[in-house]
Amino acid sequence: METSKDLFRELEKAEQLFSNGSIRNGQKVLREVLKASKSLNKVSNKLRHKINYVLNESKYFDEMSSFATNPKRDNLINEVNKLVSNPIKEPKKHAHAIHNLQRQWQLLDISGKSASKNQWNKFNDLSNKAWESCKDYFEEIKQIKINNAENRKNIIFKINNYVEEHQKKWPTIISLSKFLRSTYDDWQKFAPVLDSDLDKLKKQFFDSRQPIINEIKTQEGQNKKLKEDLIKKVDEIDNENNDVAIQQFKKIKNEWSNIGPAGKKYEQKLWNKFNTCADKLFIEKNKKIEEEKLKLKNLNDELLKGDIDINTVIKELPTFELTKGSEEYKILSTSIRKAKEDQFIKIKGKKIDAYINIFDVLNKQADIDKAPNIFSKEINQSFQNKKTDKNMLLYLCVKLEILAGIDSLKKDQKIKNQVQLELLSNKFNKSSELKINDIDSVLRTFIENYSMHDSNDDIDKLWKRIIKCFDKLI
Repeated sequence: METSKDLFRELEKAEQLFSNGSIRNGQKVLREVLKASKSLNKVSNKLRHKINYVLNESKYFDEMSSFATNPKRDNLINEVNKLVSNPIKEPKKHAHAIHNLQRQWQLLDISGKSASKNQWNKFNDLSNKAWESCKDYFEEIKQIKINNAENRKNIIFKINNYVEEHQKKWPTIISLSKFLRSTYDDWQKFAPVLDSDLDKLKKQFFDSRQPIINEIKTQEGQNKKLKEDLIKKVDEIDNENNDVAIQQFKKIKNEWSNIGPAGKKYEQKLWNKFNTCADKLFIEKNKKIEEEKLKLKNLNDELLKGDIDINTVIKELPTFELTKGSEEYKILSTSIRKAKEDQFIKIKGKKIDAYINIFDVLNKQADIDKAPNIFSKEINQSFQNKKTDKNMLLYLCVKLEILAGIDSLKKDQKIKNQVQLELLSNKFNKSSELKINDIDSVLRTFIENYSMHDSNDDIDKLWKRIIKCFDKLI
């Protein structure tokens, strides 16, 4: 049973989805919360206020979505109206044009708030009128379906003849499987058919194939028995002369290759068992395997102690041909992956430190080389600034918090709404190629609008808020 605590968590999840621009997913979570809250004996004031707050956010995004998509829907209505007034001469192209407009309408419903009833009725009525000029085209499609049904009947007839011709002496599994594959591929070519023919033809097709499938299963069972006998032969090889024993195994292996498949369920298992029985014959090979395993273990120990460079270990991996699936190989691979992760964390830490230093550099409390060199131009320009645009710095701070998924201060709610609107507008504007929402672009703007000559404690606090965003954004 859902509790108030669970519902609070789900509401916070919905808010996070809204912040990330996943409006539809956020609204889905909100609907589940509303449904679950009805089953509670008592809804606390705190929970009710939280629900109302998130609900208002949802309505806000619905309004923005309508603002972005309604002009596009009106345009689609105009386009389908043109097809009613002036149909395309080629029915096929006309039908495709209507279908394309309907597809665009559906995509708008998926990406934003559904259309109003009035909009939908207008679009639907015009679409139905536009389809009237395609009657001949649909008749053509119907005839194609009828012809496809006839071709499928011919394929069924072909399969039945094949069964009658070969049932006294069946071909091998490979030949039977090729025939089934060939007729299935032909069957797939002749689609679609009329709904009235579909189920009947499908049943006839599978019924005609069944005798061949049964024969394949029979042969697979026979092959399974033959291969089990060969495994037993290998297991019984007992010759002190290792070379002679290997030759006996190779002779049995040739017999194995002349037997057909034993079916997907057993083939690989039988093959593995066959080779496992032969392992005792390959003493030298097993010796090399043990040597490789020992080398893998030593490499892993050296890597864990830091006595060897990770790149050197990676270069060594391709040399272990015989032990790729061994436990030692897996352990070393895990250690390499962990070492890479540690290396990444270390590099990331250094990068974050460099980003944190930006503010000290801007105030000439640290050398410029302590900050990332990609900001050198903007930092030098900042030294010339006489005044800080404090409103812009606050706006950029809130933007970074939204991008990082960090809650901004309640007093900054108005700015948060403004930033979310900007992000939402950019999302709907598919033609926009401006990269203005990555951390480096935002920080460049921050630096360009900062001056050390009128910095104060409020800006220091802004920078501390920005620092909290680095771990998630860098």
